[in-house]
Amino acid sequence: MTVQGSTSSGQPRVQAIQLQVERTLASSQFVRSARMCRFLRFVVARALAKDTASLKEYSIGVEVFDRPESFDPTMDPIVRVEARRLRTKLCKYYESEGRHDEIVIELPKGGYMPKFRTRDASAEAPKAVAGGRGIAVLPFQTLSLGEEVAYFGDGLTWELIHHLTRIPDLRVVAWNSASQIRGEQQDLAAVREKLKVDSILTGSVRLAQEKLRVVLQIIDTATGSYLWSETFDGSTSDIFSIQERIAEAIVRKLSPQPGRAASGHITRYCPDAYRTYLRARFEANQRTEAALRQSLEDFREAVRLDPEFALAYAGMADACSLLADYGHEPPEQIVPQARAAALRALELDATLAEAHCSLGYISVCEWKWDESEVHYLRALDLNPGYATAHHWYAVDYLVYLARFEEAHEELEIARQLDPLSPIICEGQCMTYMLQGNYDEAVSRYRRLLQAEPSFYKARTGLGRALVQLGRYADALEQLEMARQLVGDIPSLLGLMGQAYALLGRTGKARELLACLSELARTRRVFASCYAMIHLGLGESAQALDRLEEGAAKRDLPLAALKVHPAYDTLRADPRFTALLVRVGLQK
Repeated sequence: MTVQGSTSSGQPRVQAIQLQVERTLASSQFVRSARMCRFLRFVVARALAKDTASLKEYSIGVEVFDRPESFDPTMDPIVRVEARRLRTKLCKYYESEGRHDEIVIELPKGGYMPKFRTRDASAEAPKAVAGGRGIAVLPFQTLSLGEEVAYFGDGLTWELIHHLTRIPDLRVVAWNSASQIRGEQQDLAAVREKLKVDSILTGSVRLAQEKLRVVLQIIDTATGSYLWSETFDGSTSDIFSIQERIAEAIVRKLSPQPGRAASGHITRYCPDAYRTYLRARFEANQRTEAALRQSLEDFREAVRLDPEFALAYAGMADACSLLADYGHEPPEQIVPQARAAALRALELDATLAEAHCSLGYISVCEWKWDESEVHYLRALDLNPGYATAHHWYAVDYLVYLARFEEAHEELEIARQLDPLSPIICEGQCMTYMLQGNYDEAVSRYRRLLQAEPSFYKARTGLGRALVQLGRYADALEQLEMARQLVGDIPSLLGLMGQAYALLGRTGKARELLACLSELARTRRVFASCYAMIHLGLGESAQALDRLEEGAAKRDLPLAALKVHPAYDTLRADPRFTALLVRVGLQK
């Protein structure tokens, strides 16, 4: 068909395409995403100029994403990852605001040369893939007695989820959300509503000595009908073959493209090491201090049993990182251990998204910002369905650099992959708070607390947002409730001291300063905890003294210096500017 501004062949004219680009970039999908706008403008301009040489990964990395001349696309996948995001944004635009536009701009997979066409009224609009066909793998029931079978069944579920996330165009709900539906398989309507999936994979594991039986079914959540059922028998030493057979059978059943398979294969490890690894993953998912410490010991035991067990090294890196993040171990001691474990995992298997994700977080701890993004992007390139990579990239990198719109996009993808995760939802709330949208943050925190009233991070986050709104008494009410849930956590005491000081109760604020000093006798107290109280008291010099002490120890919370509103009163001080430079947040 032809339209105004089109040639007789149906190809739109240059001017019409340029106008379409401006219309697209003014939409809600693009207007707040400067990087996406720059990317789309670049590829369209080069295509119209018939400059195909510039539409190469290297050229785009340098020209659009400001990579240096030494940019190596095989090591830094930013162009591939951002192209995937651009394709999704274009699809969403043409499904919503652009659904009546006569000119359609597409970026086909496998390249960076855009295509332009006039819309055929009989043709379907491009479909966004982010929330496409989905499946949830629910925790397998254990039909044998003993704690070992419980962790074995959960561990096997976790590993199968991980393997299925590598299947192109299949949205697999993350373990954190799937595990919350344990025992609710019969209420398919509720499962469909909570997880937004077309089908569920459910089953049972029976372990008797060395014999293993796994019985699985795929159930349509809309009709309740069984789409597939199969039994897999073997021994525990044959677990890897069983996993591969299960994954291949699921792909054959769900794939709209015959012959499609998950990328890669399941590596064989020592059976005893693998059982230990499954137990470690089961423990790590508990997220308590005791469970994290035990998981680290079990990961270490797994690599002792099998020194070439790459996944166990990646698990060790995650356990070390979480112990640092939760304040259970001094970062200067545990972070180097995390880096060594992640690097060893990549030496053994360079395709492990988990190890790259861990290195992304570890690099932020070490203030190696450019290196961090390379690893996060590499994790997303290897496994776009890995919810943790989207989550950590958003809250432990993009937010700290004030790239808020990109952070929101990554968190939304993470939420789609892990819809029941309170920590991802909290990350969305925190991003609004650090962005300065305090009313939105308060509203979202309150909704989160309605669903998760005992989630202390939501209480403390709500308290932070209320402090910024000047509602100090309301903030303290929330913080006291959080204190009842978790006790005297240093970050919580620092925030309470700040609120008391701003409320005019300076004596109470100084009591909390003393309480922090007493806590520091037995555990690590980050310098920012003291700084918050000094800022509430109007003691800028003392706050800067503390922050400089923290910088000398590479305290993790200092990564938020650029965006945390508590530091706004310090931003004109040369000492604070020097801190930003020292942390790598300012040139």
